[in-house]
Amino acid sequence: MKGKREKQETSDDLRTNRGGSLGLSIPFDLYPDILKRLPVKALARFLCVSKESESIIRNKDFMRSYLIKSSARSQTQSLIFTCVDKSNHKKRHFFSVGVSGESSSSVATYHMNCLSNPYTVVAPSVHGLICYGTLPRKVSMVYNPSTRRSITLPKIDSRRFDIMYHYMGYDPINDDYKVLCMTRLGHGLGQELRVLTLGNGNSWRVIQDYPPHYSPRSHLDICIDGVLYYEAFQRGHQVMSFDVRSEEFDLLELPETAARFTKMTRYEGKLALMTFKPAGLSCTCWIDLWVLVDAAKQEWCKKVFALELCITDYYLQAYCLTDAGEFVFGPDTLSEPPFYVLYYDPKRNSLRKVYIEGITERWGKSIFSIFPGQVENLMFL
Repeated sequence: MKGKREKQETSDDLRTNRGGSLGLSIPFDLYPDILKRLPVKALARFLCVSKESESIIRNKDFMRSYLIKSSARSQTQSLIFTCVDKSNHKKRHFFSVGVSGESSSSVATYHMNCLSNPYTVVAPSVHGLICYGTLPRKVSMVYNPSTRRSITLPKIDSRRFDIMYHYMGYDPINDDYKVLCMTRLGHGLGQELRVLTLGNGNSWRVIQDYPPHYSPRSHLDICIDGVLYYEAFQRGHQVMSFDVRSEEFDLLELPETAARFTKMTRYEGKLALMTFKPAGLSCTCWIDLWVLVDAAKQEWCKKVFALELCITDYYLQAYCLTDAGEFVFGPDTLSEPPFYVLYYDPKRNSLRKVYIEGITERWGKSIFSIFPGQVENLMFL
């Protein structure tokens, strides 16, 4: 009876003044603004309150404005961790961590695990959604950490393939998510590219016109302002850009010194290729960034950062940059607690340590990836 009473009270409080309903009187045009202030978990419950609230929450314009508002929040810098299972190297565990302000500790939220082919690794979070490949069916999944729901993408109708790469991009103009998939029969034995737009029962479409290239096993990618960038190989290591809206490709020429980059990240809103040189006995680590300052002219700018680490921290790796411009350092192996990450702000030349509870060697033997920018997304409610 208690649960029924609480649901009835919630329903009464949120009814509008149309029809003379009892309870709090709220003008209907203020309804969306109020709902935008609520977290995704609360909105999922409000789907059952009334047909009016459900129609608002499931409206595409509301979902888009909610995502924009969530992306604009700067108080919390969320991270997504992917760990390799300690007993099965094909198994991945997913965690998310929200670090608020100058907090020195946080608690990780465990999401799920999956069996992943070495060639179908996890793509970075794209406006709150994560794309990953699974075994043994060789299919791709899209997962929403906010709602903890996932969808299975249509299986590719093709001849047998041994390698499958997938990349996800977002078109902010049309509010479309697209998955780019590359399948290949071994090394250099022919490949096919397909694209799929999420939603409305869409199917894979074969891409006929694109520059010859293939993806190395390291599989690096990032989507920035409607353009998907991913590591490609054609006469050496290069970067392929894919305009999510027009579905056009462009092969970017790299500076010679940037050919051995190890990470793709975002620096001041632009694509950046990162190379990390770990700290040795001197406890000084170096980070080289090549920033794409002009995509049309393919103009790059190199930036070098030096960071002094203490003897207990010199084994850390640089994984990514947050939207606030801080480098995120973390271990490549999991050991006894406490587990922590370091945030380095190059502008202030400041370093802060954040302890994270809930990620231990119980779940995995190593960190596979860390990427930032997780935002609340209403898709798949």
